[in-house]
Amino acid sequence: MVKITCDNCGAEKPEKLPATVEWILGYDLETETPRSMQRSIRLLDHWDDRRVLELGAIHLCSLQCRDEYMKLSAARMSAKA
Repeated sequence: MVKITCDNCGAEKPEKLPATVEWILGYDLETETPRSMQRSIRLLDHWDDRRVLELGAIHLCSLQCRDEYMKLSAARMSAKA
């Protein structure tokens, strides 16, 4: 059995969620070449259990965690520049 945790706050996703609670699934991928580095964050419009273990998948438990994750990602990218 796979346990999904929020990539921002570490909350664990329960197996059954109430209809009012929706987790966010997305991808945070980084590509680096000798001359450049590219980062892409994409959020899906719905949760898909078949895709939770794909390379670069991110799991977020709320809109607040999504916003915090995006801010932290932007700060990490500007620090690398």
